[in-house]
Amino acid sequence: MSMPRKICCTVETITDHGGGVYTVDLVPATAVPSFRAGQFLHLTVDDYDPAGFWPESRVFSIASSPANRGRIRICYSVKGRYTRKMAAILKAGSEVWIKLPYGEFVIDDSSDATLIAGGTGISAFTAFLEALAPGMRARVLLVYGVRAPALLLFRDTILKQLAAVPNFRAVFYYESADGEVVPGAADQPTSPPCFTGRIALDPVFRLSASDDRLKSSIFYLSGPPVMLRALSADLKSRAVPPDRIRTDAWE
Repeated sequence: MSMPRKICCTVETITDHGGGVYTVDLVPATAVPSFRAGQFLHLTVDDYDPAGFWPESRVFSIASSPANRGRIRICYSVKGRYTRKMAAILKAGSEVWIKLPYGEFVIDDSSDATLIAGGTGISAFTAFLEALAPGMRARVLLVYGVRAPALLLFRDTILKQLAAVPNFRAVFYYESADGEVVPGAADQPTSPPCFTGRIALDPVFRLSASDDRLKSSIFYLSGPPVMLRALSADLKSRAVPPDRIRTDAWE
């Protein structure tokens, strides 16, 4: 496993998705160490002298592919003092520092997997989803919940993979549609089922009853702490063994 390194980066682009949700693309000044899909980095927007102490920072999942280390992507939602600071001062051309890689939240691609993402927690899964291949034998189910359809990050990647990979399925949850058009046209056969409200597992288990994939699945959860606690408890109540429930406490 690569040893973490501290690297200066330039902000290339910032995408404002609305609702205080952003995607940030970074260009590293030097070579990024190898990392695995699901790992995370520390990012600081404060001044940093490599001869001194590391300043205050925040942890973000690496949303970009390990195959392209010339660009590093993160997603974040404005929820506290530091992310408010990021939203206020980050712009194209800004310099930031990152240190990476960290973490063991790595998906076992040899086993059936159910990925449960809340909000920007999807960023822990995007590199894995991008790498799915049509001939893969393991079955992957993505359960993805957001506040509103406009905040469905990486929608194009998800829909593309649904069309290309037979063993990949998805379910979307929107806390409130608010009259917005749900992404994925109704005439697309790969459009995933969509539910209104927060992520609930009963509909997911009903939808998957016919292929029995959840009985052999490892469950990976990434999102806000309240979601992780509630869904972990729900899975345990369904007699899912603890060693098949893996959480990424990214907040």
